Amino acid sequence: METVAFLFVWKAAVLGVHAGASPGPITTMLISQSLLHGRRAGAKIAFVPVLTDLPIIGVIIPCLYYLSLGLEYVIALISIIGACLLCYLGYESLSVTASQFQQNKAPSISLFRAVGVNFFNPNLYIYWLTICGPLSVSALHVSFATMLLFISVFFISITSAKLGIALALGSVRQSLNWKVIIGINRLLGIVMFVIAATFFWKGCTILFS
Repeated sequence: METVAFLFVWKAAVLGVHAGASPGPITTMLISQSLLHGRRAGAKIAFVPVLTDLPIIGVIIPCLYYLSLGLEYVIALISIIGACLLCYLGYESLSVTASQFQQNKAPSISLFRAVGVNFFNPNLYIYWLTICGPLSVSALHVSFATMLLFISVFFISITSAKLGIALALGSVRQSLNWKVIIGINRLLGIVMFVIAATFFWKGCTILFS
């Protein structure tokens, strides 16, 4: 049981750090605010995923759980789609460049506006429906505590990654080195392919068993 829980913790940490460090609308706003207005402005954006993801997973996870009880092939297809999405995310991380992080000057963004931007981001729903949702359901089949552990570690990881970026950029706004962020993205890109392989294997096992 402890080994299984550790695997879920490891996956949650990797996915969380990857989501927190990857280029996207929230990371774009976070970097912009950190560079233009300092660490505090960027740090508030780091908590946006918690505010937007929790209502979504409250709907998605129960739906996936009940689907998995009687329609396992649906989970299999979702797992394979999730594997493809992970491969795409991995490819994006491996090919990330400093130009993706370049920002134009912008006014300070309120937390409410940032939440609105992320809440209407379709990638957010796809991500939970195809990647973190199925993993949460798998954790739930182990135990409710394991699922809570997975979700908690994910949110801690994604928030910590974004806070780390905000604090780092806010502290060195004038002399910024992008190599660390790019290196982290490329390393996590490789890990994404590894997790994608596990998703693909699970989906094929269900379909052909």
